[in-house]
Amino acid sequence: MVAACASGGPPPPARSADPTVAELAIARTTIERPVEIEFSWILQEREARFTGDGLGRIAPPHHARIDLFGPRGETYIAAALVDLDLRLPDGIADVPLPPPALFWTVLGVLKPPPDARLVASSDQGEGPELEYARAGEVWRFRFREGRLRSAEWTGQADGRRTVEIQGDATHGLPTQATYRDWPAFRELRLTVKRVLEVDAFPVGIWSLRDR
Repeated sequence: MVAACASGGPPPPARSADPTVAELAIARTTIERPVEIEFSWILQEREARFTGDGLGRIAPPHHARIDLFGPRGETYIAAALVDLDLRLPDGIADVPLPPPALFWTVLGVLKPPPDARLVASSDQGEGPELEYARAGEVWRFRFREGRLRSAEWTGQADGRRTVEIQGDATHGLPTQATYRDWPAFRELRLTVKRVLEVDAFPVGIWSLRDR
């Protein structure tokens, strides 16, 4: 018994959760001005593959919208976020887009669920890593060189979803973001083509009334 205990090695270090680390990480990803994003997209769903161009609109700190267009300019997907409220057109219940907290991550923004508890934080020099939990759900966010680079969500019922972020565009946006829904064998990749700073957006776009 003694030998078995000795071979097990030292216990893992205790985890700590420092709210200051989380607050600084959230502030680091804040987008300061309204921006319009032109991008290309590729969606892989098991045996099907779709491509097109898209338009993203962000009015910080709470509003974002994304539109995916098909090869002939037709709307393939439209969705809006107001804080962590994901809004879809009437009659649409399921879209191949990330859940709200990961949706913001695709835009390079850290916005953890307000009702989730920070359970771990660390910063080993490469950048902070944060973990939040809520009733069987866990979110993990990782920074590298001052930028949010990956996020992961796991849930008891719906499995695992991740976002990987690459490159640095203007206004703190990434140049590429890849969202994966692992149980659904689904991957959506967005590649930024251009970012434009704008004055404001029509209020109606956040409720999708302009469709």
